[in-house]
Amino acid sequence: MEVEEIVKVSRNYQVTIPAKIRQKFQIKEGDLVKVVYDEKENAVKISVMGEPWK
Repeated sequence: MEVEEIVKVSRNYQVTIPAKIRQKFQIKEGDLVKVVYDEKENAVKISVMGEPWK
């Protein structure tokens, strides 16, 4: 199942992870995410790393 949302880049080049995505992956404030550019798919991907102290 694919979940898709469109978000706007802020003045500081930040984006907000949409609620549907945060809920699906149980992302909470303070969690770490890894941002990767996949050259083969020409796509930016994020992976949830979890809480920073774990």
